[in-house]
Amino acid sequence: MAQVGVYPVPSCRECGLESAGRCTVCRRSLCIDHFGFEDHNPCAARLARHAADTICYVCGVPVRPQQWSTSIFAHYIDSGACAGCGRYICTERHTRLRGEQVELVRDHLRSHRYHRVTRYCSVCAPLRGIGGLLGAGRWAALLSSAGALAFLIATKAL
Repeated sequence: MAQVGVYPVPSCRECGLESAGRCTVCRRSLCIDHFGFEDHNPCAARLARHAADTICYVCGVPVRPQQWSTSIFAHYIDSGACAGCGRYICTERHTRLRGEQVELVRDHLRSHRYHRVTRYCSVCAPLRGIGGLLGAGRWAALLSSAGALAFLIATKAL
């Protein structure tokens, strides 16, 4: 007779050992040794295919997105991209602001901490309160649409 409410611990898709967490990109269950992007097959192949695309937009230095685990429940993710515009920026010279957000994710009876590194380039850093360069564009589109709508309503009222 099966026990109700007992969840087996998922195993690593690469080696079969106990899973430490899920990859943030391909969503596969992976152990600590295979959690990095370079250490499991779908993400390693994707990184190799897009190596020419992951360069700093300012200086052209290669940027490597990274993720790693320090324990079975703590995982670190650094996409290498600016949180405001989405373009890749190098850590040493062109990251103006850098922060860390912690996300707690339940996995049946366990929970995992995903520490996400957020970085901003020099263009998006002053605009980080409204979402960076892309957020400023969204706000500008929204305000111009509201202005155009108000103008059309005002001209029909006259």
